[in-house]
Amino acid sequence: MPPLDIADAKLHWDLSRYAYKEEANAQQAVETKGLTWSRFYTKQQSTQAFTCTDGTRTLVAFRGSEAQPIDWIRNAEFTAEPGELGGSVHSGHHRALTEVWDDMELDIVGAGLPVVVTGHSLGAALATLAAARLTEANVTVNAVYTFGQPRIGKTDFQRAYDERLGNATFRFVNHIDLVTRVPFLTLGYRHIGRRMYFNEAGTFVPDAGRWAVARDDVIYRLRHFGKIQAIGLDLHFIPAYTERMGNL
Repeated sequence: MPPLDIADAKLHWDLSRYAYKEEANAQQAVETKGLTWSRFYTKQQSTQAFTCTDGTRTLVAFRGSEAQPIDWIRNAEFTAEPGELGGSVHSGHHRALTEVWDDMELDIVGAGLPVVVTGHSLGAALATLAAARLTEANVTVNAVYTFGQPRIGKTDFQRAYDERLGNATFRFVNHIDLVTRVPFLTLGYRHIGRRMYFNEAGTFVPDAGRWAVARDDVIYRLRHFGKIQAIGLDLHFIPAYTERMGNL
């Protein structure tokens, strides 16, 4: 498996944060990184993303959930529908990406460069689906960096995705971040890619194993049983991930 490029992961965490900004502010922030702005995409104030380039790659960043009803509605839709790579995917995420896809795909394919995709929360789900669609279109996806990503597809999607992009997908998880636990396993949803895990102390564990993470989870929840900390929602927000990524 290719090693994690920590500097590149940090850059893409910044781009994930910039995707929450208004267009002019996002462009300004991108350009302070020495990148060239390409285009801003938005639909119905729900799906929002931008593209930029470092001259050798097209970089794509998707916005996560904000305090807008349509975002929360999309995240609450746990139904699945046929989607990317012939698999069953979260219907809300699938439709959210479709809203901006025609223009975005045209721009990315037209640039003729390899692609790196990123996003936080809902944006992480959209980034993963975008990587899958680009792969279907024979576009080279060099890496996918996601932060606080929910599960987005069922076993058929997970297997098809990991066969093509699993080793190049770095899925950052901040301890018991609640959003990374939905939709639930009992509904048939599965995670993709490689788990880049921060434990309770903030220690970074790349390619963390399932059982080690589960044990960490159980110990923490038993120690904080009945307390708000056991929910894990506070670990999902941008300041929490910014602190973790800053310590890498």
